[in-house]
Amino acid sequence: MAWMKEALLALPRVALLIPKLVADPRVPVRTKLALGGLAVYLASPWDIIPDFIPVLGQLDDAVAILLFVDGVLNQVDDAILLVHWTGEVGTLRKLQWTARLVSRWAPARLKRLLFGRALAAGRERLREAAASRI
Repeated sequence: MAWMKEALLALPRVALLIPKLVADPRVPVRTKLALGGLAVYLASPWDIIPDFIPVLGQLDDAVAILLFVDGVLNQVDDAILLVHWTGEVGTLRKLQWTARLVSRWAPARLKRLLFGRALAAGRERLREAAASRI
């Protein structure tokens, strides 16, 4: 039953994580602006594609949500996430994996525009970690 509790608390924990990341000076400004912009877009009544258009109207919101979750969980330095994450690390890892898998549907060009520097920093960290294992 502990896993069920963790799963149910995952979304509120992500919501609590966002203001902590925005306040953290180690998070790149560009990433903060992208996350803030996506949050404003999701909260606003205006859409790129109006919701009354079947399927497409909801698709732009889905892509924005995917970018938002992927931006929070996978484009921010892992050490920073772990400082602010209030749940189990295993739950965070599952959320990161799911967000990474689902965000593949989002256009790569758009992700580069929003999270370019954070993505490059993440790739560099992966290279460094792989080199240190050798």
